[in-house]
Amino acid sequence: MRTLRRDALEKLAQLSAAESSPGQQKDVARLCRRCPGPRSRLNNGADTRSGPARIPMGLPELEALLALCKAAPLVTNIEIAAQLLAQLTSYLPESHVQNLNVPFSLLKERPSPWEALTYSLCNAILSLGLNHPSLRQHAASTISRYVTSWLEVAHTSLATPIDTENDAEFAGTSIGRIVTLAVSLLGFLEAAAAHARFWTPRERIQLVRFIWDALSEKYMIALETCLSIIRNTRDSDGDMRTWKHYSRRYAADGRPLGAMILRVALMELVTACAALQVASPQALEQKDIMELLLSDEPFERAEQPTFGMPIEQLAEISADEMKLLEEGSDYLRLGSAWQQRLASAVRANVFKTYLCCSVLDEEIADPDALLIRLESTMSDPAQILDEYLASVVFKSMATLAKSSSSLASNISRSLSRAIVYGGLDSKTAAVAAECLASVLLRLPQDATITTLYSLGNVLSAQPENRNLTGSPDFDGHGKNHRHSMYPVQNGGSVVSFGPDEPSLVHMTTIEAIVKIASTCGQDKIIALALSMLLQKYGKVNNAEVDAKIITETAFLGVKSAPSELRSLLKMYSRLCHDGLIKENDLIQEAVMQARLHLSHGIKRGTEAFEIYIVHLLDSIVSKGDAHEIETNSHVRDVELAAHEIAQLLRPLAALAAANASPDAEEDLGIEGFLTLQRDAWFNAVVHGFTLTSPFGIKYRQEMQVLAQFSRPLIPEDRADHLESDIELNTTLRRGKSQDHVADFRRYLFEVLPESQIDLRELNYSELVFLASAFTMESLRAMSGDCTRVLTYFLDPRLRSGPLGNCMVQVANRVVMEYINRTLAAKDHMFSAPYIAQQLALFFAGCCHRIHKVQYVAIHCADLIIKQVPSSLCHKSSLFALLELLSIMWFSCLEREIEEYEWQPKFTSERGKVEVELSDDYAFRRTTLVELHKWARIWMLRVLDIAPLDIKGLIQTYLSDYDDEGSFGHVSLGRSFALEMGGMIPSTDQRLHALDNQSGLDINTASEFMAQYTTRQEYRFVEGLRDDDQDVAPFPTQRFKMDKSIEDARLLLADIESRTTSHQNVSMAEIRDVLRRAGALLCRTDKDEGAIVHHLVGIPFAVLSRQSIKLGISLWTGVIKENARMESRILAEIAECWENTVRQRRGLFDRRLLQQDPFYTKQEFAPSDRNLISRRQKLAHDLISPHLRLIQFLSSHFNASRLGTPHIQRIYQRIINVTLDALADKKCPALTREAHFHIVLLALRILRASPVDAHLLWRSKDRVLSAALSWFASKPQWSFGGNRLQIKAETHLLGDIHTALEKVAYIGAEGFGSRRSLQSKQELLYMLLANEQTRLIVWLHPLDHERKHHLHHFISNQHSKPPSDTAWAENPEIAVQLAHRFQSPALTAALRFLLTSFPEKVLNDPDALELLLGSSLPIDVGHQLKVSITSVIHVLSTNKTQYLLYWVSVNPITAVHYFLPAYGNNAFIVQYAMRALESHSVDTTFFYVPQIVQALRYDMLGYVERYIIETARLSQLFAHQIIWNMKANAFKDEESLIPDPVKPTLDKVLESLIASFTPADKDFYEREFQFFDEVTDISGKLKPYIKRSKPEKKQKIEEELRKIQVEVGVYLPSNPDGVVIGIDRKSGKPLQSHAKAPYMATFRIRKEKEVNDEADEMLIKTNGHSANIQDTYEVWQSAIFKVGDDCRQDVLALQLIAAFRGIFHSVGLDVYVNPYRVTATAPGCGVIDVLPNSISRDMLGREAVNGLYDYFISKYGGEDSIRFQEARNNFVKSMAAYSVISFLLQFKDRHNGNIMIDDAGHILHIDFGFCFDIVPGGVKFERAPFKLTAEMLAVMGGPNAQSYMWFEELCIKAFLCSRPHAEHLANMVSVMLDSGLPCFKPATMQHLRERFVLERSEREAADFMRDLIRKSANNLATKGYDHFQLLTNGIPY
Repeated sequence: MRTLRRDALEKLAQLSAAESSPGQQKDVARLCRRCPGPRSRLNNGADTRSGPARIPMGLPELEALLALCKAAPLVTNIEIAAQLLAQLTSYLPESHVQNLNVPFSLLKERPSPWEALTYSLCNAILSLGLNHPSLRQHAASTISRYVTSWLEVAHTSLATPIDTENDAEFAGTSIGRIVTLAVSLLGFLEAAAAHARFWTPRERIQLVRFIWDALSEKYMIALETCLSIIRNTRDSDGDMRTWKHYSRRYAADGRPLGAMILRVALMELVTACAALQVASPQALEQKDIMELLLSDEPFERAEQPTFGMPIEQLAEISADEMKLLEEGSDYLRLGSAWQQRLASAVRANVFKTYLCCSVLDEEIADPDALLIRLESTMSDPAQILDEYLASVVFKSMATLAKSSSSLASNISRSLSRAIVYGGLDSKTAAVAAECLASVLLRLPQDATITTLYSLGNVLSAQPENRNLTGSPDFDGHGKNHRHSMYPVQNGGSVVSFGPDEPSLVHMTTIEAIVKIASTCGQDKIIALALSMLLQKYGKVNNAEVDAKIITETAFLGVKSAPSELRSLLKMYSRLCHDGLIKENDLIQEAVMQARLHLSHGIKRGTEAFEIYIVHLLDSIVSKGDAHEIETNSHVRDVELAAHEIAQLLRPLAALAAANASPDAEEDLGIEGFLTLQRDAWFNAVVHGFTLTSPFGIKYRQEMQVLAQFSRPLIPEDRADHLESDIELNTTLRRGKSQDHVADFRRYLFEVLPESQIDLRELNYSELVFLASAFTMESLRAMSGDCTRVLTYFLDPRLRSGPLGNCMVQVANRVVMEYINRTLAAKDHMFSAPYIAQQLALFFAGCCHRIHKVQYVAIHCADLIIKQVPSSLCHKSSLFALLELLSIMWFSCLEREIEEYEWQPKFTSERGKVEVELSDDYAFRRTTLVELHKWARIWMLRVLDIAPLDIKGLIQTYLSDYDDEGSFGHVSLGRSFALEMGGMIPSTDQRLHALDNQSGLDINTASEFMAQYTTRQEYRFVEGLRDDDQDVAPFPTQRFKMDKSIEDARLLLADIESRTTSHQNVSMAEIRDVLRRAGALLCRTDKDEGAIVHHLVGIPFAVLSRQSIKLGISLWTGVIKENARMESRILAEIAECWENTVRQRRGLFDRRLLQQDPFYTKQEFAPSDRNLISRRQKLAHDLISPHLRLIQFLSSHFNASRLGTPHIQRIYQRIINVTLDALADKKCPALTREAHFHIVLLALRILRASPVDAHLLWRSKDRVLSAALSWFASKPQWSFGGNRLQIKAETHLLGDIHTALEKVAYIGAEGFGSRRSLQSKQELLYMLLANEQTRLIVWLHPLDHERKHHLHHFISNQHSKPPSDTAWAENPEIAVQLAHRFQSPALTAALRFLLTSFPEKVLNDPDALELLLGSSLPIDVGHQLKVSITSVIHVLSTNKTQYLLYWVSVNPITAVHYFLPAYGNNAFIVQYAMRALESHSVDTTFFYVPQIVQALRYDMLGYVERYIIETARLSQLFAHQIIWNMKANAFKDEESLIPDPVKPTLDKVLESLIASFTPADKDFYEREFQFFDEVTDISGKLKPYIKRSKPEKKQKIEEELRKIQVEVGVYLPSNPDGVVIGIDRKSGKPLQSHAKAPYMATFRIRKEKEVNDEADEMLIKTNGHSANIQDTYEVWQSAIFKVGDDCRQDVLALQLIAAFRGIFHSVGLDVYVNPYRVTATAPGCGVIDVLPNSISRDMLGREAVNGLYDYFISKYGGEDSIRFQEARNNFVKSMAAYSVISFLLQFKDRHNGNIMIDDAGHILHIDFGFCFDIVPGGVKFERAPFKLTAEMLAVMGGPNAQSYMWFEELCIKAFLCSRPHAEHLANMVSVMLDSGLPCFKPATMQHLRERFVLERSEREAADFMRDLIRKSANNLATKGYDHFQLLTNGIPY
């Protein structure tokens, strides 16, 4: 009871003291009242004659006082500290005479209560003084009063004689007083030593001197006399009895009362004072002063070290104390062992003090004198046996060794002798060895080696008696040194070995060697020590010494080099083997301990860890593999192997446990680790380590640990392989015999009785595997994890057949093992929360991509829920199940929102689950259905037994939901949870007794929602309640809660100000503030206009999807709760909406433009899916806020359409402003849904508008104009792959058609000045029908019949569109009609309008292209010639100014206008020049080949001028122009036949170089010199053409070494990177009969822009730069050709890059990789090498049977994620290249020209045959493109999902290319006169025909699908591949 009260008081005091609030003073005061103080006891009527301290202190008061003392150091508040200090200071001064009335057994930590009282009071007072400087003076005066009072009482007591014979009672009191003084002072000295930093250095010296004088000889004698009387008295009453008891307690504590214990305490204080002169208090708190002095690590020194007098005083005190010890005194009687130990402690403290003084000032404290004292002490066997003294002596000597190397050398020899001959125990010897190692670190390495050899010589078989000072090993030549600790004796050895001493010497010597080597840490020293010890093994003829060598070498093994560690491990294996054979238990145990040392010392991530774990596993695997030599014939091989395996299990388990990590993936990087781990288990089971065997039972604990940290016996990537691991593993076949087959079958019959039939069909390997899997997974289940068993079903052999059936039963038994342990309820690891976590993992398995895994996981989960239903009543399991439902639903939805880009991995932070899913969406849907079915079964089962708990968890799930990851407002997990929450449990008898009404579904949803609502009210402490009368508190992170409305306004204004100024305001803060504001508005009856303004303004200021969603929720809630706020909120919404229109934010942002790819920068780079996704997301972030607002406005309008006229006018205002903005805006494809939602809302508002003919006509006209404005842009395909959005847009167009029909009567007839709107509406009908048709084709490119589910309307699309109506509405709409409808009549009508009114379309470049056409009337006939001539005439006379002011066309069209087809018309040429100049260099850089070709027709010099001027802006552009001009100067590869344009090119080249500035010219010369040196290597190789490849490679490397990389140079094919190095050994000659191409690799530094130009248009700028440069380096290989014309490849790859831009512009997820080729001279060029790719030709040469087999071998089986990802990449690239190959007619598509990269993309190279030429002039390749049987196999065949995706992507790629056909043709037409062999007279005609521009979108889609059918497995393709095999040896 007393202990309980004391503990409670201490805890209460600590808690009260830890509070920083002044309000907690009352708690401290309450405790203080339990300690009234001596004066209070005196005033309460006690006898005052003896003084206050003479009044007995009771136990309650003492316990409370001690509790306050313990809490004092924790006090942080100054007021509490002052109060506490005042209370404590009343006790300390008289604590040494305090009368205590307490039981003997009060305190266990202190032998007497007076010591405890004084120590506690002093410790508390000093702590308060240190922690609170303002209280220091008070504390110091209290300490001074205590010391003074103690001295006074001591003098009085000593003056009174003790007469035990005449006055025994008085004598007893006097004796008690003297002893009480001693123990009180003892407590004071201990506290003072612990807080010596309280005093200044001089104050510390004064205190020490004062106490030194107080402990006079007289007092010491008196104390010893009193204690002698107490020990010898027989009086059992009074003070004598009390002190006899306390004297025994001190003796039992190892501190016998006497003078010596006070000397120890005093010297500890002196040592503390000396230490504070050296180091800071903070450093001393971390380490002892001896450790600090010995360590080489820097430590914090004393802030102001005080030299002089304090150091002298300390040195003098230590010297005097040593003198007292040496000379002896009456009161220093060293009789007992404990007294000797105390004397040794005094001596040790003297050494420590003197050492500190010596470190500070060697003149004051002579280190030599100290060393003599230390050596003298070390020479005394009695003293050196004291562990503490010996430790101080050794450390002091090691510290002194730091001063000089000569001293260190002497000390090292002294310490060596002490270790060998000092008779030290193990612990002391270890300290000596550590100090010796520290000393040797300061000496040359030779000294360490010499010492090791000297120590090693001690380890001999028969040690001789040696003279301790004459050992040549330790004294050099046996001379007696000045400081020798042993005198020279003539009469033999000082020390002779006793019977047990040799082994002790050997033991300590071994430990010293190990300690020295490990402390040194150098591989050489460690290797020497290891070698030395291992050589001594067996040489001493002492088994214990041999065992010591084995165990100690393990400590060195931890730090040894890999080679030494391997040797050591081999030795352990040999010794263990020998020990087992010879039955030597001592050696076996030594090896075991050594291995355990290694297991605990080696850490994961080191090379030693890899070596050790591989050794252990490999040793287990190797046992029993081969017969070993038997020395004992009765030991069989199998038994011996089993015993050896048993010896390895414990170290392996210790290694695994010591390095346990939640993420042990780094182990997988160890070569062969997983295989060794599995084989180790197999071999252990083969040798009898099963659950029921004797070995298995004996080593159950070790095996259980290993199972816990082992991977399953089937690798987790087993699905990536076709063959089973069971079939290939040789370890499973070990020990095969009929007896062993029977044994394993019998064992499995026992543990798997349900599978006996299947077990009879298994072979030996399968039985061993099954037994191993059962053993390991059962052990793992015993360790707390039963879910890893699912991994086994990744192996194809384990999914079916007898083995698969048995494995299912294994899973069942493993789970039952876990369940049984859970039901036993004996281990916390098997409690309900843990089984819930296991259940959650099984739930994740229910969604696995492999059906068998799903089946087993469902079965196991069902088993757990049946046996332990409460496992589903936990967050971890229930949330996981609900989240998996949402994940699976979203994974199925993914096909609709992200077409062709499937996501394999899904995670949920909330449910803490992760699943990997297949790319088969049909399988995903099946999985979802199955999971939903079982989830319902499981939930109903648990609802029947725990309905309230499960519904409470469901409410928690619904409360904590975050819908950021959901689609729209749909989450299957939430829907399912809500459904389950309303279910009636079958165990509810009352509700089940109700009669079901027909057609009614009775449930408890009402009660569930009521509970949920109530829970939401109390869930948030700061939430508002509707019945509160006062204004609710308003939360903020910066201000206190305030209930005033004014504070609410200020806070809202602050939030809005921060958001509008783009300061960082978290969404959580905004949500919290706005919710409280909404709650305030719901309850107010006042007009809170300011709060309404901010409630609406803040979401608009942020204008994000989250903010607007929050705003809509709050606005709707306020309107429904407080109807009078409706008009004000809507008015604020209207104002904010109008501001977004005016400020061009969100939907109205002008940066939201879908750029034509020919107006932007084109790149030679792989397709970038991330770039497409980023653009789509950024655009969606801009559009989605307005789309949500439109949905809100539409909903609210339908709900309030018959409301007040004010609301009607608000809506009218919103829609009018919006429609006007739309009519003046070009819209990208991503805004289609929002655009037409606004139109639909406008039509609904129009229908509900007042009946005013003029207003209705004007409103409808505005609506029609806004709707038609969408069609002022080019026809646009839907961006990205969101099928749901396309479906929604299609339905939306149908809804608009329906809504138009309902308002068709408005404006149908003209009146007054108002014309009829009928024609305008008909035009809109036609355009809407066309738009919907296009969307349907894009949505269903393969099946045009799938329209029945769409709201599709048909318009007469074959009739002529009303171009006049369109022109009158908006000429740009009329121009775009030509792109939507294929009608010559329409085109003619539009051209007439264009020639008549060109000024109306000056801002439309498409109008100019339509007007001028592709050329003069050469291609269309005489009538059109006249028409075009008239157009030119008009433009060159009175209409000239229009052409000159027309907006610029794209660069390639501008270049095209330089062709002779336009007759070099001056105005057209001037316009083309201006158009080119209007584009950035980055854009026109792409068209360098076409610009150079335009020089052929540059009669007026405009192209030359453009080149010169642009070159001034970009040197890279100038260099590319120069290289291209050089490449086109000649028609042949040998530069013999000049091109007609050569003079022009020479002239431009000369002018261009002349225009360079000095810096530019220097750059030009450096670059071209560098490149010439690189390409010249090809010429230098020509003499080596007939030589071997090694010779050619050597020549290339020789030339590469000569090249110096100048600053800033680059490869022509990589102008965006700088060459910083060359791999000089990368040169590789390529195959060629007459030429010498070669390949080399360069190090290139590039700058990566985080946001490109297109992204910048979509980013909301916040005053920061949108472009952030990042530098990175890559290796780039390039091929350098001489004698091969590369210009055709340049053109082909340029066109592929243009297609890349087209695909990106519509967000089409296909892949091309237009690598760079640059023609630099006639027949010369540089070609970038495609990285990480291999040709199909090389695959064939590597004996790969086909492309499908290659995919399987590289990426795994079809079930693997890697294969499916690679197949998806193959499909995307195959689709893109197929379409491009058809359009550009790439031929010669044999397997040598087709590459496969590491990601699975197919790539085409070598475009020597394209357009209208074929190899050999014979058209072998008749198929539209190459689509072979092996390609079909990779895609899964004609009925597979992947092949369907391929067809769809081909069609979409073709459809999105058609609108750009003319621009692509322009790129080609400019090159027609270049002399490339691919061009024929009909090339352009055939190119345009392949786009089938005369067909509609649906017809074009069908045309492309027909091409796919023709190409699939085409016989002509197969024939050409066979031809190539026969002629060129190219396999297929």
